[in-house]
Amino acid sequence: MNSFLSVSPSVVTQTQAVQPLFHSAVPKRKAGRPKGSIAKVMQEARALGVHHFAFVRSSLLGLDLADAFNRYMAWSETTTDLRYVQNRRDTLLKQIIEAGRAFDATLVGTSKITHLLDLLRSDAKAKPAVELPTLEDWIEAEGMDPDMWSEADLLAEYKAVFGLDNADAQEAGAGLKDVVGERVRALNYLETVLSVIPAATDRLESWFAKPVVKVMRNVGILTLGDLVRFINVYGYRWHSQIHGFGQTRAKQVLQWLILEQDHLNLLISGTVHEPKSKQELRVASLVPVGGSFSGSVFSSSSGLSQFGNGTLVTSSLAHMQASPNLAGERGDFRSHMANTLGAKNDLQAVDMWLSRYEEKPSTQRSYRKEAERFLMWCAQVLKKPLSSVTTPDVKQYRAFLQAVPSTWIQKIPLKRTDPAWRAFRSQPSPASQKQALVILQTLYGGLVDAGYLVANPFRSVMKSFDLPATKMDIKRSFTEAEWKHVLRCLDAMPAGPETLRLKCILELLVTSGIRLEELANATHKDLRLESLPDLPETWILTVTGKRNKTREVPLNPDVVRLLATHGGEFLEDDKASEVQSDLPLIRTLHSSVAKWSRGQGGELVVGASSKRLGSPLSASGIYAVLKRFFRHAAKTAEAAGLDARRFEKSSTHWMRHTFIRQALVDGVPIEVASELAGHASLTTTSIYSTQELARKIRAVQGMKRRAVA
Repeated sequence: MNSFLSVSPSVVTQTQAVQPLFHSAVPKRKAGRPKGSIAKVMQEARALGVHHFAFVRSSLLGLDLADAFNRYMAWSETTTDLRYVQNRRDTLLKQIIEAGRAFDATLVGTSKITHLLDLLRSDAKAKPAVELPTLEDWIEAEGMDPDMWSEADLLAEYKAVFGLDNADAQEAGAGLKDVVGERVRALNYLETVLSVIPAATDRLESWFAKPVVKVMRNVGILTLGDLVRFINVYGYRWHSQIHGFGQTRAKQVLQWLILEQDHLNLLISGTVHEPKSKQELRVASLVPVGGSFSGSVFSSSSGLSQFGNGTLVTSSLAHMQASPNLAGERGDFRSHMANTLGAKNDLQAVDMWLSRYEEKPSTQRSYRKEAERFLMWCAQVLKKPLSSVTTPDVKQYRAFLQAVPSTWIQKIPLKRTDPAWRAFRSQPSPASQKQALVILQTLYGGLVDAGYLVANPFRSVMKSFDLPATKMDIKRSFTEAEWKHVLRCLDAMPAGPETLRLKCILELLVTSGIRLEELANATHKDLRLESLPDLPETWILTVTGKRNKTREVPLNPDVVRLLATHGGEFLEDDKASEVQSDLPLIRTLHSSVAKWSRGQGGELVVGASSKRLGSPLSASGIYAVLKRFFRHAAKTAEAAGLDARRFEKSSTHWMRHTFIRQALVDGVPIEVASELAGHASLTTTSIYSTQELARKIRAVQGMKRRAVA
């Protein structure tokens, strides 16, 4: 078993070749664009837009060319080369003239615009503006004493020196031919007939370059209207939902859409300009502390604490609680006796039932989610409280779960305070439907046991439902060939704290079979060195798993050495720590992610919530580290003759499945494997055993074949 599970201690410093973003079929090409190349965002075939005319117009007026480019063009073409800017201006002017000639060919008689095109082809230069000194600067430069002159005399002298009062000269100047002005007026007219106005129904390829179109099409964005709606839904970091589409290009696309949103008749939401955490803080400052929902009786003491303060669910439930028909105070199946929950209505009863699981946050979140969905469905669909639900109503809810209406679904993750939040993220799978019904049966059973209800409408119908059998997918584990590929990818990573921590995580999970939460909660005080007769000294890790069941897991000496090296990175900080026994096994290497918050003066500031390194790496952090590594391994899986999709689907639980399956293959007794894994019964562990299946296969293959005539 050790040859399969052990992580190689050698670390190769060579880095893996990175596949190009848009041309993965060419393996030898270096990542990124060639040096000096331009990131193309817009499609040149339909390039004559309002911004192009604005850029050329600024050039004709003699404005600074670099400034004009940065204002009108830089959002779509990133460059700092002035020669490129000048060539771009010349190219656009020629393109406008050529488009004008094509348009002029369709005209007849006096409507032809040949004279306007001749004006644009001329070489008239803009007369540079003369910058006059201010009156105060001129007085100082001339050495004039302000005390010896009146303000009116000083102003008169100033005008006389610079010809500002020469009416004859001004009149003569007005009669001169303004070539620049005529060229600008010619350009303005051509803009009205040549510039292409985008529409919401335009397909992306009409406006954007092929690489942009390709990555957007992968997420179902086909038209400009689709793109605007996608941006409004996902908000500030919308581009992170599109693989291969970076922040720079996203900014360019967004700026163009904002420029053209009047033509598209689609408004870009203001939420795309700042993170939601910052928006919520800014909006919260406008809401009085202790504000209440209009017309509701919601308060911190109204018995809804488990549903979260300020959420849309709490607001909806508070209105239900204020309605006699929905609160459940006179529900059909309410007990007329006192109940042990001390609840006066349905919502208080459910809230108290959920509070029983406060020490199990994951379980409580799962139960709360299903309770919320059912409560809202009862109010909106049945128009009755939870305490009046009947068996036919349960069957109706089962049908609802099998085909949840789109109005109940919001596919992207949103905070429960977001107005766009919905109860479902997607259509529930059969397994999720079963889990929901089992949880609700448990809820009703708890309310009956507490004396709040006299009947459980789920009990009599659950057996009649055709629900999927609970089955563990043991195929979600690594084969020996796949694990060797994992080790090769790990050895190819550069040495450093990140690689060391990754090795610790992989080793601990695949050689002990502990769960993700157990690893995240493990500390140094959970380790002890055990000495037994006829056995070498062994480090034992004590973990607390499901149902608060404690078990002891022996650790490989190499794993302990890796953990010691990982912890050694924080030795100086640990010496200064007051509580050294609670030091985590797996630790953070950087400050926490920066978040928006309120400063001491109430201003909005952004910064890390914790700058201390070496704090416990959370379960979600460990999960993210492994997912990132497995995605990296997937890039080279096909070259190794393996299925890349399996690596992309891999997660922390694959490591646990791998440990148990490989332990049984290596001959570890099933009862020992069951204890190491923390299974409640041998039946669960036996699912991993392939010995019975192999025995059946050999028996069938040994049977005499009787061919059908």
